[in-house]
Order: sequence, then structure tokens, then C-alpha cells
Amino acid sequence: MYLTLSFKFSSREEVVRFLSFLEKHLRTTYLVTTRLDHVYVQLEGEEKELEEAAALVKRLAGLARQGRGVVQIPLLVLFRDANLARPIPPDAVADALTLSGVASHVRGDVLETSAPYEEVLKTAEALSRMYEEAERLPLTPQARKVAVAYAYARGVPIEKAVEELAEAGLLNKGSVISLRYPLEEVRRRLQSLNRPG
Repeated sequence: MYLTLSFKFSSREEVVRFLSFLEKHLRTTYLVTTRLDHVYVQLEGEEKELEEAAALVKRLAGLARQGRGVVQIPLLVLFRDANLARPIPPDAVADALTLSGVASHVRGDVLETSAPYEEVLKTAEALSRMYEEAERLPLTPQARKVAVAYAYARGVPIEKAVEELAEAGLLNKGSVISLRYPLEEVRRRLQSLNRPG
């Protein structure tokens, strides 16, 4: 079976970026034709494979169209592109971006954000290094996720982030440092704590 998708981009740079994403992330057999700022992608495969490939190609096209509202970044693409020291949970990236002032959410297998892709990549890589540092502290996995995202957004070391979160009443300090409230409640409180003013 074959399926052809057509995309129009606003610049040659977006076309080149899209073609680079395809080359790096599309595993299905495909053929590409470009005419100025139009790109035609013909996919080949079985029905289920075509559906998944078409969804990925559409998301990659959205990603190539930098700076146009909310983008859906496939997590698989993000974690393939990022140079990670340690694996990190996808929602830690969303939390760090949100605390930095860019509303972001993980929905299924995509990260929805209005942050530029390069910023998301840098965030993931920085969080990965911070996760490595945080392994020295006796944090539960949820407390580590919150502390690392908070430390990233505030630009402080992990130890200082843990102290600040404990002072704010969001972490329980003991032989193991844990969240004082359920994760969603901590996220809500962090948002109000992080607001300027």
C-alpha cells in the first residue's frame, strides 16, 4: 500500500529541517519530492504501519515549522535526538518547561509545548545531568522529579532546590526525602509559588 502526504512550508530552512527529521526518524520506506517550499512524502507499507508513519510524518512537519504555536514533539524523537547522561521521565521535561514559564504537557507519546525544539532538547539534556547529580541524595523518584524540575527552572543546585522545597512545605525530610502531597497537588502549589510578584 502507498500513502502520499503533502506539506507546504514557509521557508527553505523549514524544508531542510523537515527532510533532516525524516531521514533521522522515519523507519518506513518512503520517497520524497520537493518543489520549492512544497514537500510530498510517499509512504509504503502495510495499513497499520502506514497509519503510524503518517502520524509521525505530520508531527515532524509540525516540528519543522518552528515557532508557530503549540508543537507536538514525539517523545521518541526527543529522546533519540537528546544526548542524555541518564534516562529522565518525559513529564520532568514538561514540568521544567512549565516552571520556566512555557506551559507544556505530556499527552500520550507526545510533549505539547510552545517552546522551540532546540530549547526542549537543551532542557532534556540539562535535566539528565541534574538527575545524575540527584542520585547522590536520598530522594524518592517523585521527589527527585520535582526537585530536578524546580532546580532547573530556578537555576539552583539540587541541594538548594531540596532545601527550598522543604522550607515551602512540599517535601518531607527524613532518612528518605519524599513529597508531602500527591504529585499533582505539588505541581499546582509549585506553579503558584513560582509566579512572580
